[in-house]
Amino acid sequence: MLAGGCLAPTLPLPPPSRPDVEGPNAQGLVRLTGAELPNAWVFALNEGTQLSYGQVTGSDGRYDFSFPASVGESVLFWYRVGDQDSPSITLYIEPSP
Repeated sequence: MLAGGCLAPTLPLPPPSRPDVEGPNAQGLVRLTGAELPNAWVFALNEGTQLSYGQVTGSDGRYDFSFPASVGESVLFWYRVGDQDSPSITLYIEPSP
């Protein structure tokens, strides 16, 4: 006789929280800071250059990374836990105040 395991589907991840965006600075770098789930990967895909950047969050879920981007470019932002990706949000790079 085989015992049936729990086959309930995994709930989808919610979209990421909007990060704090700084820059671009004098070197052309944009800095993203914020928090997601602990030990998750966070990603930023610069749609203008088609280059992606990311970082693993710590046990507190915090991240802080920079990547090249120009004013007017759009950046897709999302996170991954295990093999599951969250929906992405779009960030638009605006001039620094």
